[in-house]
Amino acid sequence: MPSLIDMRRRIRAVKSTQQITKAMEMVAASKLRRAQERIQHARPYASQMLRVLNSLASRVDPSAHALLDERQAPRASGRALLFVISADRGLCGSFNTNVIKATAQYVVDHPAPEPGREVALALVGRKSRDFFNRRGFEVRYEEVGLFQNVKWAHAQAIAKTCIDEFLAPDVSQVYLVYNEFKSVIQQRVVVEKL
Repeated sequence: MPSLIDMRRRIRAVKSTQQITKAMEMVAASKLRRAQERIQHARPYASQMLRVLNSLASRVDPSAHALLDERQAPRASGRALLFVISADRGLCGSFNTNVIKATAQYVVDHPAPEPGREVALALVGRKSRDFFNRRGFEVRYEEVGLFQNVKWAHAQAIAKTCIDEFLAPDVSQVYLVYNEFKSVIQQRVVVEKL
């Protein structure tokens, strides 16, 4: 049977652990609130920028630039490239699972018209990379550890990869698969054609 001194030490240790846990929760809540505010403040600019670019692209002659070329028949001319964005770590509920399921559903719904014309993948995040590499998918691009320190150069590298793949003769369409932030509890999976 433990002595009185041992019980008091145990009580002090538990109280100390509770204080540390509470402090960590407060720091995490503060970081989450700041990140959420940044997302919500940037969203109007992103949607307006997308609207302006779409309006501009619809008014310009498609022969002016190769990126304006709307390839109508992806099955005849080439494969689709899915750019999948997931997290590097787990323990975030269905955040990664929903993106991976949406990607897998796209692959099932759009079977290859001929052998060698399957969907190609570009993966950002460790979870999607590990999942699709284990299953033998063709991965054209991968980036891991990006979200610890996101920089403009990362966005440029991803955009350059999308452009280079679209301009390649064997890729006819590029899609972006990601989670759109609604709230801390809810995200919406988006499969967006670029």
